[in-house]
Parts: sequence; C-alpha cells; structure tokens
Amino acid sequence: MSSCSSLGLRTGPSAPGPELPKSQAYAAYLLAQYYLRVNEPEEAVKAYQKALAIDPDDPTILTDLAVLYVRQGNVQEALKLAEKAAEVAPTFENAFVLLGRLYAGTGNNAKAIEAYRRVISINPSNHDAYLLLGTLYAQENRFREALEALEHLKALLPDNPLASYYKARIFLDMKFYDQAEAAYQEVLQINPFFDRAMLDLAYIYEVTERFSEAEGTYLRLLEINPNHAQARNRLSNLYIRQKLYDKALEHLRILSQQDAEDLEARLKIGIIHLQQRKYQEAISDFQSLLKDRPQYDQALYYLATSYEEKGERADLEQAVVNLRLIPETSPLWDPAQMRLGVLFSKLNDHKSGIQCLEKAIALKPQVIDFYLYLAFLYEETKDFAKALETLNAGMAAGGETVSLLFRKGIVLDRMDRKEEALAVMKKILTLEKDHAGALNYVGYTYADKGIRLDEAKELIERALEKEPEDGYIMDSLAWVYYRQGEYAKALQVIRRALEIVPDDPVILEHYGDILQALGRLEEARKAYEKALEKGHEKPAMIQEKIQRVR
Repeated sequence: MSSCSSLGLRTGPSAPGPELPKSQAYAAYLLAQYYLRVNEPEEAVKAYQKALAIDPDDPTILTDLAVLYVRQGNVQEALKLAEKAAEVAPTFENAFVLLGRLYAGTGNNAKAIEAYRRVISINPSNHDAYLLLGTLYAQENRFREALEALEHLKALLPDNPLASYYKARIFLDMKFYDQAEAAYQEVLQINPFFDRAMLDLAYIYEVTERFSEAEGTYLRLLEINPNHAQARNRLSNLYIRQKLYDKALEHLRILSQQDAEDLEARLKIGIIHLQQRKYQEAISDFQSLLKDRPQYDQALYYLATSYEEKGERADLEQAVVNLRLIPETSPLWDPAQMRLGVLFSKLNDHKSGIQCLEKAIALKPQVIDFYLYLAFLYEETKDFAKALETLNAGMAAGGETVSLLFRKGIVLDRMDRKEEALAVMKKILTLEKDHAGALNYVGYTYADKGIRLDEAKELIERALEKEPEDGYIMDSLAWVYYRQGEYAKALQVIRRALEIVPDDPVILEHYGDILQALGRLEEARKAYEKALEKGHEKPAMIQEKIQRVR
C-alpha cells in the first residue's frame, strides 16, 4: 500500500494562495486610519490613494479621502471624490451628507438641498439633515419648506430645543415677531438657559419697543451668567437708546473691567460723558484709550469732538491736532476733513480750511460732501463766485444731487441772482417733492414779493410738516400772514420762531415789521435795534426803520 506521503498529500496547514485585491485595498485603508491617529495626514493621503488605486469605486475610501482633502483645504478635489462616491453608491448616506456640506460651503445651495433631501430619503431619521435642510431653505427664502423640515426635526427630537430655535429664527428673519416670540418661548420651556434664544427674544422686545421686557430678559441672562459680554453690551445699548446714561455706564464699566481689551465699551463710556457734556471726563476717557491704542481712530475723532464742544480757542486748536492724526486709510478720514473745515472756520482761519478741503477733493473727488463744506467756507468769506464754482465742480464729479443743488440755490440768492435761485429750488422739487428747504424757499420768495400768497402758504405749511420745529420756516409762514394782512396770526407764529431762533437778524426785522403794522411802535423799535445788534446785513435799511417808528 502506498503511504499517504507517496500520494503527495500534506497533513499540515495549507500553503497561502495569491492575495485578493480587496484585502490589499483594506490593508491600505487601515494604514491610512493609523496615520490619521498618529497625526500624519500626508502619509494618510498616500495610503488612501493606494487603496483607491486598488479599489477605485469603494464609496467609504472615496468619502474618507474627500473628508481629509477638506481638512487640507483641497475642496475641489474633495468634491470630485464625494460626487463619485454618490454616483457609485446611490444609497451611501455619508457621501450625500458630505456632498451637502461641500455644496453649501461653496455657495451651491440648490445642489446642497438636493443632497440633503437624498440623505433623508436614505435615512429618514437623520436629524442633522433636517436641520441643515431647514437652514438652507431659509437662506433661499423658501420659508414654508424650511418650517416643514424643522417640524420633522421636532418630531424626531421633541425634547431638543434646536428645532424650535431655528423655527423661531426663520420667523424672526421674516419679521413675523409674534410667531417668533411664541417659538422662542417654546425653546425656553424646553431649556430655560438657552442664551441665544434669550438674546433673540430680547431683540424682539426691543424692535417692538417693549423696553422693560427687553431689559428684564437681559438682566435674567446676566443672572445666569454675569460674564455674558454680549448680553451686557446689548443692555448698555438699550439704556443708551433710552438716554438712561447712568445705567448704561454701570454696565459698560463692568465690561471694561471684565475685559481691558474691550475698546468698544471704553469708547462708549467716553461718548456718554460727551453726551452728558462732561467734556473733561470724556477727554480723560479718550486719552486713556489712546494711551493703550495710539492709532485708535474713533478715540481720536471723539477726543477732537470733546475739545471742539469745550469751545475755547486752545481746545479748538487741540481738536485740529487730533483730527490731523487720523490716517487716510481710516473710514473716519472723510468726516475728519469736514470737521477740520468747520474748526478752521471757528478759528477764523478760512485759508487753512480751504486748503484742507481742496487737498481732500484732490485725493477723493468722488466725496460730494467735501464740495459742500468747501463752498460753505467760501460763503463765509463772501467769495460767492468761488462757492458757486465749487458747487458746480461737485455736480460735475457726482451729478446734480439735491444737497448740491440746494446749496447752489442759496449761493445764487446771496449773489442776488434770485430768479436763478428760484429756478434751482423748483428743480429740486421735481427731484424731491417734499424737500423742506426748497418748499420754504419758493414759498418765502412768493411771500416776499407779495405774489401767489395762497400757494406760498401751502408750500410753507408742507415744509413745516417735514420740519415742524424749524424756526426759519415758521418765520416764512409768519411773513405770509403779514403779506396777507393777518398781523395777529403773523405775530403769534413769529414769536414761536423766535423761541427757537432768538438771534437771527432777519427774523428780528420781520418781528419789528409785524409789530409796526400792529401799531406797537416801541416794541418794533426794540426788535429793529436787536436786529442791528445781531449783525443784520443791511444796517442802513434797519436804521431807516428805526427812525420811522420813533
């Protein structure tokens, strides 16, 4: 009998056969996982790429390598791999989740929505997909679909406040404040400490002018977390809005103590002191800020404003220095140049103001307000021709804006080119039919000429509707009544004008004329004398009126 060995049979373990390709891909995949654990992403990429070379259609390898590419910033390559994974495995949930995130991250919301809808069709219990889908619908203003997605999420996670929170956010974006408030209250019933919901609820109270409820919500949030900077900042802003400056200061000081780098809180403290006319305290606040941040443009600007408000010559000169320190790169550089123009006017140094604004125009000819301020300086020096030239240059640079046209009309009036001025004001009314200044000018011009008095009254009353506390417009209405012979009404209105503008020489002249018409000659004489005292431009004419009432 032949033995077993003679038949060539082996009794030990069988010899290994050839390695299967899938197992090689899996080995490379596991190696990539190892490299990720030891924080060697470049080696992990190589291992994933080796795995894909062996098995190019494996959705797990494709998706995991895509995730790694995202971490490395290679989004486009990640997108290609994720799209391939979704193509080869139409029910592979992770591929569509990743696709949704990639599409959303690259601004392709339509495809992102499609991807998340596919995730939900694969796995209707994926609550992240409902949340992300809802937010995408909201971004696209598809609010009904957003709310439907969030209702599904709420059904999946009834004890999770996120669904109600995002639902409330959608209502808030739609400005449906009642529905948003109800949704936020629902959130806070689930989680009374949800700070984002409390902040949004307080915002709703603010925009609906329920300030005490907003205050209470912020204070409740600060009871929960005294270090909640956003809540304290919003509360201080609420107090500022209501002019409750002492309460605002209390919270702003806490913010600055909690974080010395909170420049905004320190700046607001200075601005409140400026509003309260505590100029020296404001100056100290802004100087302290500038000691820590010498180039802080807002502190420089408000420091200059504080010095300007103090008003002494030395203070005005210091304000000029502070404004000069604001760099051209600052968004405050433009208003700083305009303030410099005003400061130089107050210092009676019109030449420096003109040079400053001419330089500003050379650097930024598109800033229309520069032309207005420069024209103002020329007006102050009575160089009306240059003022007119400047305004025309502004219109050449930026078009016939209402502000430039109105100033042009005033300059033409001061040049005694009144018909041209009237034409300009009428043109303004074709551009902006309720422009109070133009309405008043046209109405007053008719009244001064004694023509079209009913129309003049209607124009001036329209102007007063826009600017009910404007003393100059009240003077115009009084002048219409004077021209119509209704002297008692004229007296009543001009007295209201003088309460607002007590020292204008023209209004004082009109007051004298009305008193003279009423036979109150002694009072008229005093009004004319005060008009002279306040610098009336035609003193000889006023002297004649004084002589007539003596």
